[in-house]
Amino acid sequence: MYRLYIALILMVIAAGVVTQPASGYWVWTPGSSKWENPRYAAKDTPEEQLEYAMAFYEQKNYKMAPREFKKLIKHYPLSKEAPTSQYYLGRIMEDLDKPYEAFKAYQKVIDLYPYTELVDEVIEREYKIGDLFFSGRKYQILGPLKMPAQDKAIEILKTVAENAPYGKYAEPAMFKTGMAHKQIADYDNAIMMFKGLIDSYPNSEFIDRARYQLAECSKLMSLRPDYDQTPTIVAREEFEDFIEKHPDSEMSKEAREIVDDLRLREAQNAYKIAEFYESRHKPESAVIYYRDIIQKYPGTELARKAKERLDAIRKE
Repeated sequence: MYRLYIALILMVIAAGVVTQPASGYWVWTPGSSKWENPRYAAKDTPEEQLEYAMAFYEQKNYKMAPREFKKLIKHYPLSKEAPTSQYYLGRIMEDLDKPYEAFKAYQKVIDLYPYTELVDEVIEREYKIGDLFFSGRKYQILGPLKMPAQDKAIEILKTVAENAPYGKYAEPAMFKTGMAHKQIADYDNAIMMFKGLIDSYPNSEFIDRARYQLAECSKLMSLRPDYDQTPTIVAREEFEDFIEKHPDSEMSKEAREIVDDLRLREAQNAYKIAEFYESRHKPESAVIYYRDIIQKYPGTELARKAKERLDAIRKE
């Protein structure tokens, strides 16, 4: 009787099926030497598995499709169908209106399968997602709660430029990354991006705008300190450089007005420093700044006031 029981078990094993009421039926797979539930098993070939997953995707079954694409990646990670499966995980996230999650899925295509023919399309989709956040799309963080997402725009657009530095999206991605930094008042990184674009792509169609924004960010940085003139001087020099290189640009007129404004600000700052030294009873230091104002900004109201103070100090 015992031998008959063993023989029956062997026959069931040979048939490849054992019933498991609690979790469905399981199949013995000689290749893996394991019992596997068909629900979690992949098809016999990656081609079959991709076709199976695509059928769910085309039906817009976004519950089953991701599961089957992930199953292909898990069981056939080195197959030529694996990058396609990863790509469609990104497409599903886009279809579900989850752009940041889509970007993450697309980036895995680049990271894991850099030589796939899908790279160009993936980069284009990443760029469009980055541009979406750059243009004002907010990021949902909890339920209906959404927040501005310039940080997401920066992350995605910068990644696009790094993924394909010689691709058609590298230059606009770098420019918009700089603009996104500028929008959140991160002027140091904005300047770094604009300079990077100018140095790396000297013939870019974005050169004029990058130079102007570089000067603009330098100007905005100059608004911060009370006495340090360096940012203001750097900003003025950047605008002057822009005017010299692009004298006929439509932006040059505005740049000249900004240069005049910055020069006035330099004079005002110098006058404040001179007054500071006078208040600290250090007239010899104040004289240096008053003389500098008279020499650098002749004919201005500040030059006239500086001369009056200089005369008063000499009398004293």
